[in-house]
Amino acid sequence: MKGLNTQRANTATRIRHNCSAVFGLLDTDLVDPEERKAKFRGRIGWVPNGSGGGTYSSVDVDIIHKDYSGKYELSKIFLNPVLMGVSV
Repeated sequence: MKGLNTQRANTATRIRHNCSAVFGLLDTDLVDPEERKAKFRGRIGWVPNGSGGGTYSSVDVDIIHKDYSGKYELSKIFLNPVLMGVSV
């Protein structure tokens, strides 16, 4: 588990440092926090609760699936080619 957690942390750091390239955005698109929320919430698992709030799903997440269909699929999770390129 320690090795898995280390790899997850390393990948998260690489993604943060290369976020604009990963998502195909300009660095200026990432400056404003509200703009970041609007652009990324759906791709990183935000699930609205209907009353203005929400929570993040840990498995129903676009960015970690290959050909995401709107729900967790074991055969597609952790196969997003964009993230695989960042990890390498």
